[in-house]
Amino acid sequence: MTSPVASECAEILGGISAYLDGELDRTACDAIERHCQTCPSCEAVVQGLRDTIGLCRGAAVLPIPDSVRKKALDSISALLKTRPA
Repeated sequence: MTSPVASECAEILGGISAYLDGELDRTACDAIERHCQTCPSCEAVVQGLRDTIGLCRGAAVLPIPDSVRKKALDSISALLKTRPA
């Protein structure tokens, strides 16, 4: 049998993606934020995902170095040449 705290955490974490994507209504967001104020575990998950999303978004705007781009193109060309007809 699960405890009420574990059930509440599971419910909160089940909606965390929609929360971070801004897809929830204000009432649902408030519930998640209130829960995270009293649950360090859920707050750590939310903050960790927020940080990860920020890093991914930041990496998306960085230019790919020419050496990496060339290596990727060479690899793709090699794969296309070895593809069966």
